[in-house]
Amino acid sequence: MPGKIIAIHTSKGGMGKSTLTVVLASYLAYVHQKRVIVFDCDPPQHSIADLREEEETTQSLLHQTYQLVSTNDLATMPQPYTSANDQAAFERYRHNRQVGLTETYPVHALPFSALQELDMDRIRDDFDYIFLDMGGQFNAGILRALAETDMLLVPFTTQQVDVTASIQYVGAILDYVLNRQLPDYLTIRCVWNKYKFTFARRADALEAYLAGVFKNEVLPVAFLKTRLNDADAGFDRAKMLTTISSPVLLPAGRYVRKRYDSQPAEWREAQYLQDIVNLIDEIRALLPDTVSTTRR
Repeated sequence: MPGKIIAIHTSKGGMGKSTLTVVLASYLAYVHQKRVIVFDCDPPQHSIADLREEEETTQSLLHQTYQLVSTNDLATMPQPYTSANDQAAFERYRHNRQVGLTETYPVHALPFSALQELDMDRIRDDFDYIFLDMGGQFNAGILRALAETDMLLVPFTTQQVDVTASIQYVGAILDYVLNRQLPDYLTIRCVWNKYKFTFARRADALEAYLAGVFKNEVLPVAFLKTRLNDADAGFDRAKMLTTISSPVLLPAGRYVRKRYDSQPAEWREAQYLQDIVNLIDEIRALLPDTVSTTRR
C-alpha cells in the first residue's frame, strides 16, 4: 500500500508546525511501528533536524555512561539528575533500553528547491507516512509538495493574529485549487493547537463561522474534532521528541505546574497526551486506503 504524505503548513510562524510534526511522527513510528520519514523543509532554522542531532548527541553520551548497567538495574535506578531536562533525557534513554528501541525514523533537512526533486512515488513505496514540515511561504517547491500531499494540516491557535493568518492561508490554498495550481482531491483539515480551555465558546463560534467562509463546491475544509490543549506552554521542546514517543514517556503532571479553570495541572497534561492519540486516530481514519491514481 502506498504511503501517505502529510504536510503541516501555514503562512505564519509560531503556530506549532514543527512540534505537531514531531509528536505525530514519533507516535506513529514508535507506538504503531509504522515506517515514518520527516522532511524538515523549514530553512534556515531546520528545528526538527537540529533537535534530532541534539537528541542523538545526548543519547550517545548517556549510552557511554550507562552501557554497562543492566536494563533491570537501570529500570530501578533512583533519579540520578537534579535538572528536569537532564532527568528527562535519562528517562528517554532508559525507556528506549527497556523497549529495545535502537533505530529512529529518518529526518532530512532540505531547502525548498529540493522539494521539486523528491521522487515521491519511490518515497511512498518505502514509507507508510511521509511528513513535510514546511516554512510559511508559497513557492514552486512547496506547491509541488502540496500537489502530492494526501492531507494538509493547518494549525490554528487561540491568538487572534494567528486565527486571522490561518484563515488567510486557507483562503490562499483554495484560490490555488480554483486556479488549478493545486488538485481538488487534497484533504484539508484545520486543527486547534496550543488550545486554551477558556477559548471553547469562541472556538465553537469560529468553527461555525468558518464552515460558511470555507464552504465551496470544489474542496471541503473542516476542523478536526481533537483540540490539542496548551498544557505544554513553555515546554514545547519537552514534548518535541524525535527519539521517543511523547505519550509513552511523559506521565501526567511531569512538567506542568500551572492550573487553568477548575482543572488541575495533572489532568491537563494527561489530556494533552491522550489528545495526541485521538488526533492520530482521526487522521488515519480520514486518509484513504489507496492513493488516487491521478497522482501516480
